[in-house]
Amino acid sequence: MSAYDVDIGMLMNGKRELQGTGRYYCCTPNKTIYEIDSYEDNNGILINASNMEDALYEFCVSALKQYREEDNNHDVYTFSLNIDTYHGSCTVYINNTESLLNSIQEALPYEKIRQKANTSQSDQDLYNNLLNDYQFSESDYGFIFDEWPERLQKYLGIYACISMEQPEWLNIDQTYMVEQSLLDSQLFLLAINVLNRLQSELSKLHRTDRFIAYVSAADGVGGDFLTTSHLIRKCLTNEQLYAAMPDVKLLDDAYETSLQTITTLSIQEQVQHWTAVLERGEFHPGSPYQYSKTDYEVYEQLLFLGEPAIAFINEQLNNRLKSDTAFILKAVISDLES
Repeated sequence: MSAYDVDIGMLMNGKRELQGTGRYYCCTPNKTIYEIDSYEDNNGILINASNMEDALYEFCVSALKQYREEDNNHDVYTFSLNIDTYHGSCTVYINNTESLLNSIQEALPYEKIRQKANTSQSDQDLYNNLLNDYQFSESDYGFIFDEWPERLQKYLGIYACISMEQPEWLNIDQTYMVEQSLLDSQLFLLAINVLNRLQSELSKLHRTDRFIAYVSAADGVGGDFLTTSHLIRKCLTNEQLYAAMPDVKLLDDAYETSLQTITTLSIQEQVQHWTAVLERGEFHPGSPYQYSKTDYEVYEQLLFLGEPAIAFINEQLNNRLKSDTAFILKAVISDLES
């Protein structure tokens, strides 16, 4: 997902514009989807960023209301809005300390059996490992909410038909006009806006001192890497993030330490280094993914080298490279020349 990760990182950090703004998908009751240049000349219900964001907000308010009505609203330490930009879906996850500890206590006996051969681990070690595993594991939270209000259900159903190229799934009795930019991962940006709008609602939770609320990416559209490298940082300050997730600070510090060595190299050597990192892939030493980041960091490091790097990047493009590597290098050149 190297090129995808860089493309999303550029969007998240304002390095590129949304694609499809001002153009629309026309979705009809006859189960057809086609592109149009203008909404003005067509009769239909508009789905754009504004009303999609409002629908997401209504969904989150509904989730928080239901959570407060249950007997769980105490020591709440996390709220997350999980977004799947391919399937067109969203889920609210909320957890409190009691639910977390119950999950750990349920898992601990099985973990003791599984780790029986590892005599070096104490019960406290096992407990701490489980705490680390479960604390921000959304699928293990005590509250998972995906009951979409009618409006959001309609919007996301149409969105999914477009994204997955399945017009035969359309189930509408009126024509809908969907702004194309929504399909350019704009749901992530809208979800971040929703988090900002939710502050008064979130304040009604009985929260811990280290409570955090953030947007997360579903598996298949960036998952934990996109969440940790970009989305969560758009919702929290570093101070909030590091207090809740100290492991992230350790990884950030380790990444910064690795950069200190790399930046002592000549510009040509740095270009060669980062090209090699891209070519080797995410599971090899030196990859940003080792630090819960993505190849967007490579794009940023190459961009930081400035115009003198262009000639050396072009040298690399003369070699036979993976398509994702070539995409990233060309994106750097395009930005450096603009």
